[in-house]
Amino acid sequence: MARYLKTADGGDNFNLVQFASALQKKYESQESVKTRKQIGHYGTPGIIAEYMARMFSQIPTDTVRLLDAGAGVGILTAAVCDRIAKLKSPRRVKAVLYENNGALIIFLRETLEATQKVLDMGGHELTYEIRTDDFILSNSQFIPGLFTARGAVPSSFDLVIMNPPYSKLRKDSMHAKAMGGVIHGQPNIYALFMAVGARFLSQSGELVAITPRSYCNGLYFRHFRKWFLDRVTPYHIHLFESRRKAFEESDVLQENMILAARRGNTYGKVAVTVSAGKDLAYSARRLLPVNKVIDDSRGDKIIRISSNDFDQRIVDVIDAWPKRFSQLQLGISTGPVVTFRATDFLVTHSNGGKNLVPLLGMHNIRPFKTLWPSGSKKDTWFKVCPDSEPLILPARNYVILKRFSSKEEKRRLVAGILLRENFQYNFVGLENHLNYVYQERGELSKAQCFGLAALFNSAILDRYFRTINGNTQVNASEIRTLPLPRSDDIEKIGEKIMKLGGDHVAEVEDVILDHFHIKGNLRSYLRKIK
Repeated sequence: MARYLKTADGGDNFNLVQFASALQKKYESQESVKTRKQIGHYGTPGIIAEYMARMFSQIPTDTVRLLDAGAGVGILTAAVCDRIAKLKSPRRVKAVLYENNGALIIFLRETLEATQKVLDMGGHELTYEIRTDDFILSNSQFIPGLFTARGAVPSSFDLVIMNPPYSKLRKDSMHAKAMGGVIHGQPNIYALFMAVGARFLSQSGELVAITPRSYCNGLYFRHFRKWFLDRVTPYHIHLFESRRKAFEESDVLQENMILAARRGNTYGKVAVTVSAGKDLAYSARRLLPVNKVIDDSRGDKIIRISSNDFDQRIVDVIDAWPKRFSQLQLGISTGPVVTFRATDFLVTHSNGGKNLVPLLGMHNIRPFKTLWPSGSKKDTWFKVCPDSEPLILPARNYVILKRFSSKEEKRRLVAGILLRENFQYNFVGLENHLNYVYQERGELSKAQCFGLAALFNSAILDRYFRTINGNTQVNASEIRTLPLPRSDDIEKIGEKIMKLGGDHVAEVEDVILDHFHIKGNLRSYLRKIK
């Protein structure tokens, strides 16, 4: 074991995180990326593990009870203990680590044995227990009381740290059933880890977790957010703006974030830091009131993370808009055609014909436009027959939004317009990769269509949307909750856009900025966004 405690030059400045990182690379050399992705394993880079360990606001004196759920090779525990090893007063660390991937256990034990030696040399002590059972299911006896005020747990932890697995669960999976009161629809297992981890916090315990941002808003995670944020309060949030750079080889489609929260309801400040990737030393830092980060104005406890002071000012501007979709009698739905389920109705290599209508996909949508035909090989016709009638829509005035953006696409919101007067078909098919906005009673006017499309295509609303959305998907439920101006404002903007004609993106941006009297450096910031 002494070999673990020497550096390359023979010194004693042994780095536990570097040691665990080497074990992680060794494991990765033995296990394919595909296999690791299937089980939701994305090893924590060393620099991120060290950053997470530093996010704990304090290390308890004397005994430190530590929980590492989904421990992998143990790099997060190593990072926490590396921090503890530098403390002058002795600590007794009692760690519980959950890892049910048998291929990782040998590496995890090696990390923990080295960690014991390092702490011992610094006058500290580590005892640990590796639990190879399922973190969620093995605690199922506590789950009936998990979402109530009652239900004692046999042990609690001062520090909970985790990089939980990222994988969607079937609605009928054991995990989903065990936590059925938490997440609506198709859940992701990482949120279940966060919930159980929070349940095990001691009275003043702290949790640090690196996860996707997807739980910060949306319908599926609403119950989880409400329970979770009723019991813990964030004190530090770190956002990785690039989807690729935090976990470079993982093909993660969502922005990652690190949440540091403590048990209880405290309403102080939240430190918000942002980095483009793993270069955390140059992270921008701001302090915001909790109510600027957690928006509970509609009872959904949405977590909003603005990347800079300009984006925070944008949040303030948009929050002042007085209306919501329902108040304007607007509706938004997802296109009803799921192509792999409707193959009997799809027709390609055709110039149209009787009982065929266009099937619009994302490639047909451009800002302020719906292109049909688009000249793309993807253009598809949809067969109209009694069996397909529930899947087609009457040709009306719609604003059509793309539901997905590419990984690093500059705009999250892209809105086209379908005008009945310019469309030669009585019906249209919309793929489920599109959302469409309509008037619930009657039909959108032409001015409303252009006004709404201008708002959705504007830099200001796109930046606002990014404060609540950290993935490639634009859900109807998220759009439905956005603040909107009054109806007459939307129509006035639309009338101005219609007079411009053509593709005048810069002029469209100016119309929005002028209408809402946005001037000075905020205007300059928005005008520079492409």
